Amino acid sequence: MDVAAERLAVVGGVAANARLRRALATAAHADGFHVSLPPPSLCTDNAAMIAAAGARLLARGEHHGLALNSFSRVPLGESPWVTE
Repeated sequence: MDVAAERLAVVGGVAANARLRRALATAAHADGFHVSLPPPSLCTDNAAMIAAAGARLLARGEHHGLALNSFSRVPLGESPWVTE
């Protein structure tokens, strides 16, 4: 299957990499797609977001031990920790 992207957004800590930014800009120009790169000052690691999410869970009284599993791909709108 041949899939061509028209737009690419690069975000998070990886988007601060100057060499990657230059390579993506060059590829976008050569291959005719649009690449969105936020200013490097806004390209932060996701650790702050994870810490904020953890603080909210802790404030709700949720505690998880060191044996807690991690999930790299959870569908949007779902939480592997919330039970109803």
